[in-house]
Amino acid sequence: MILYIIILRYKIVSRYCKISTIHIRYMQIKMTILTYNKGLMTMKHMHLSVLAYSTGLHPASWRLPHSYVEEVGDIDFQIKLAKLAEKGKLDAFFLGDGQYISGEETGHISYYFEPLTALAAISRETHSIGLIGTISSSFYEPYLAARMLSSLHQISHGRIGANIVTSQFDLEAQNYSMQALPHLEKRYERADEFINVMKKLWESFTVEAIVNHKNSGIGLNHQYIHPLHYQGKYFQVAGAINIPTPKYGRPRLFQAGTSIPGRDLAVRHVDAIFSIAWNLQDGQQFRQDIHQRAMEANRQPPLVLPGLTVYVDENEKDAYKLKQQLDDMIPLEKRKKQLSKAIGLDISEWTLDEVVPSLPPYDALEKKVIKSVYEAVQRAVMTEHLTLRDVLDRFGTWVGHKTIVGTPEQVADEMIEWFEKEACDGFMLMSPTYPNAFEKFIDLVIPVLQARGVFRKEYESHMLKDHLNINTEKL
Repeated sequence: MILYIIILRYKIVSRYCKISTIHIRYMQIKMTILTYNKGLMTMKHMHLSVLAYSTGLHPASWRLPHSYVEEVGDIDFQIKLAKLAEKGKLDAFFLGDGQYISGEETGHISYYFEPLTALAAISRETHSIGLIGTISSSFYEPYLAARMLSSLHQISHGRIGANIVTSQFDLEAQNYSMQALPHLEKRYERADEFINVMKKLWESFTVEAIVNHKNSGIGLNHQYIHPLHYQGKYFQVAGAINIPTPKYGRPRLFQAGTSIPGRDLAVRHVDAIFSIAWNLQDGQQFRQDIHQRAMEANRQPPLVLPGLTVYVDENEKDAYKLKQQLDDMIPLEKRKKQLSKAIGLDISEWTLDEVVPSLPPYDALEKKVIKSVYEAVQRAVMTEHLTLRDVLDRFGTWVGHKTIVGTPEQVADEMIEWFEKEACDGFMLMSPTYPNAFEKFIDLVIPVLQARGVFRKEYESHMLKDHLNINTEKL
């Protein structure tokens, strides 16, 4: 059995990875034996998490007659969403962050609570679901971030993850004593050092140091405490962290985006990467690239979780009805303006039902835009020959992640196709409305995925590292 699995995995990887045959065989044998020894030879399960954002990822969600816009600033609303996610046995509940008043024209405050503070409250009302908050390496100090995350990790009994971002907008930088954000490469250089320092801090003081000998008066064994004495380009940290890391380990790490520096950061440090993929081929190519980079770095590849928006109902007509209702609330000219702003190009001369012209390289743009979004649009236009109407339709939900509309069976079919054809390891769910559309996904789609054997029926653990079911140590 082991030999058969080794040969199969060797053939799969050698097909996609342009590295030496000997290295491929060596790495795959190691990865296969590790997987076999961990008892993971049962059917592979899909990983699903959810991004909770305001009243939904569709920019018109707040305008629906029965939207929950008045409750966005109520922590009980966030708790309700987290409990729904836990009911569906999802891996994690994820809060993004933006440190400015949104210009996304949602009509209200898009980010309300600071994510780690909100997750502290949510952790007391949930039991098993992982909880992921967003930390900006461009604005935070690693010692502060490591302490906050370590505290929350222990409050939640091992359920915390951190999505490390470098931030995107100069508006945010101007709230942190900067005129503008540094260049992308500089931001990721700082992020790499930021994560390295946090990891060192979590290793600097573990529970083995706590002895609490009352008779002798010795509370700590300093052999297990290791001050960093760290001097780097961006950070200087003298001491050890003052919160001991428990035996079940440190918080887990995540990263969002598809830029080249982001991919390199992901394969060095994180357990999962949140990506953008508009089509199956896009997803396959990205995941293959991540796996090759991870192999060259001698690490287990992070999970690849592209964003997914789902409109689902018992019949297809009703599923499309909600999408049409939301799309109709945004006038065509406003939708074109939003697309133009997102890709940094003047599209006023584009014709609605004609194929979109080829987009220029990202580096040729005069306006700064989110690179991962721009390149996702660029690839889709190039490979699928989309009209402007097609692009606008796909771009309706936030930044244009993958969208599926249909019955529970139709939604599950397409999700499973992506999963089985190795375009992803699962998805980051980005519901068009909260809680209604998300609740329909939990009630209608999750049972289909469970019945088909691709998603868990119960939690086997209450810790996030076990939900992810991956080995993050260097192979």
